[in-house]
Amino acid sequence: MTRVLDFFLKFLMASLMALMVGAVTWQVFSRYVMGDPAAWTEEVARMLLIWVGLLGGVYAYRLKAHLGLDLLAMKLGPAGRRRLDVISDVCCGVFALAVMVIGGGLLVQLTWELKQKTAALGIPMAWVYIVLPLSGVLIVYYSIVSLFSGPAEPTT
Repeated sequence: MTRVLDFFLKFLMASLMALMVGAVTWQVFSRYVMGDPAAWTEEVARMLLIWVGLLGGVYAYRLKAHLGLDLLAMKLGPAGRRRLDVISDVCCGVFALAVMVIGGGLLVQLTWELKQKTAALGIPMAWVYIVLPLSGVLIVYYSIVSLFSGPAEPTT
């Protein structure tokens, strides 16, 4: 299950990144070559950047690739490091659940009820913000996986 989720997450991030590069490339082409910039490209690129950033954060958490200070961890032995990893995973999981899943879910609900839409495309803002609780659920899942099996090994 986790390997399939890892693969899907990598595929989704690569696809979103390709779409973002395409939108920005079209923006530059339409502005400087055609002299008439497309109105939708900036908004699409911004939405995709939000999604790529949050999903990339999830994947970095999965691989324990976030920037961090390891001064304390290096002074501890293997058992102490494992306890520190457990504390870190629990804190990250609780934060993701409280802020990203619950808080993000409330944000999505609020923007859906208020019928907020994006300026250029008219897409409901709830669709843009849905990545927040989705990322939170994935971080909670990956923190539970890490608690029971340790951090993931990087894959290509």
